[in-house]
Amino acid sequence: MGIFEVMLDMWFYLGLALVGAGILILTAAFFRYARKKMSDGFMMVWFAISIVVFLLGIVLMVAGYSSAIIVTVVATVGALLLLIIFVVSSMVSELMMKVRELAMQVALLNQENDMMLQQINKLKESEKDA
Repeated sequence: MGIFEVMLDMWFYLGLALVGAGILILTAAFFRYARKKMSDGFMMVWFAISIVVFLLGIVLMVAGYSSAIIVTVVATVGALLLLIIFVVSSMVSELMMKVRELAMQVALLNQENDMMLQQINKLKESEKDA
């Protein structure tokens, strides 16, 4: 087995890993979205990123490349950065949804408070008239 065949095998496996990473990112994003832990916008961003990673893996599996070490390092660093970005965006998305829910609860409590104040004022007016 020559060095060229080993490099082709390495590119095939790197491409296969990227295809798997694309599928994993898409699946994780879908499940986070389904459990209401990710917003629509972030879901669409991660969908696009997973498609790009998937297609990059397909291209590497089919075509290969010549400078293997550089691309391997870049792919590894890129994968780690994607993982970090995914975790951070999931956390931000979850916090945004919690803030939205709290804002709705505060609005409902303010409305209830206003109604109670109006009722108290009506009772005070009826006591003064009596």
